[in-house]
Amino acid sequence: MGVMDQAGQVERVEKLLALDPARVAVLLVDFQRDFCGAASGTDNNARTALRANGFAARAALLGVRVIYAQQVLDGQRLTRRQQRWEQEGGLCAAGSPGAELFVAPVPGSRVVRKDRFDVWQSREFLDVLAEWDIDGLVIGGVELQCCVLHAVLGAEERGFHYVVPQDLVSGIDSCDETSNRVVRDYLRFAHPSLESAQDLLDGWLSSAGTEASGR
Repeated sequence: MGVMDQAGQVERVEKLLALDPARVAVLLVDFQRDFCGAASGTDNNARTALRANGFAARAALLGVRVIYAQQVLDGQRLTRRQQRWEQEGGLCAAGSPGAELFVAPVPGSRVVRKDRFDVWQSREFLDVLAEWDIDGLVIGGVELQCCVLHAVLGAEERGFHYVVPQDLVSGIDSCDETSNRVVRDYLRFAHPSLESAQDLLDGWLSSAGTEASGR
């Protein structure tokens, strides 16, 4: 995908908003204690997780679905090559407190497990998308330079409607002026991206009001 101009951004967001809200899911990637809690050493991720969860709760009241992707490290579920880069007992290790969600799931949401960075490799995730007939994704989460990118590129590759609100994604504080900034700029230039997720809520509320007045 090349550079996406302002008109292209607006068109892509409008197409997502035109979907039945029940066919749109807020996908929240890896908002877990090891990435967002006190031990993680990053305040950005914690603030983003709380903000994204608040957005998801409001979106759910409008009929939008919510999915939490939870990375759980278990060496037995990784390939040999993947095992080379992961240490048993590392971040989000199976059964550890750090693997638990940092935020309380929104009522009616689903939590799906993924074994490493790419949520699109999770059968649980794919099954939920199929069950709910999801065609649009609002992508939030951590970390910007790996798991969020995998989620975005997977949505693009598979032809989903999607948007990435900048206020719902984050990364390690020390990377804010380096890799995080680069990834944010890339998302703004090459993918449907909004600065604030509030624009989506406003769009859904406007559509709901229009439908109500037409009855």
